[in-house]
Amino acid sequence: MSAAGLEDTAAKAGPDCIQAMTHALAMEFGRQGIRFNAVQPGSISSGMTDGSGASGQSLGPGLPADADIALCAKATPALPLPAGAPFAGPDAVAAVVAMLGSPDAYFVTGTEIRVDGGSHM
Repeated sequence: MSAAGLEDTAAKAGPDCIQAMTHALAMEFGRQGIRFNAVQPGSISSGMTDGSGASGQSLGPGLPADADIALCAKATPALPLPAGAPFAGPDAVAAVVAMLGSPDAYFVTGTEIRVDGGSHM
């Protein structure tokens, strides 16, 4: 399977499949010192959500013209965002990914980390 095929498969899989895959890979490769974790971002500001992407659309590239961006805002995070910000910045996810890739996460494997400000609760 090509890398693109694997990416498409993972993108279409449900959260339970991602969790099962993360656990299975962590179990299979843990003895070799290879860690597997899943990062689950919530609503994050990006070129797709703020319209700064290549197409310059108001809702950003990749979203259908009739997309109701207000629906995303209904998943209110438990943590406050900076005044007027509809979504967290990409730095919120980047910090978690950087930590997982660092020596500080030497004992973290087989888990899912949500970066959604508590909106899943």
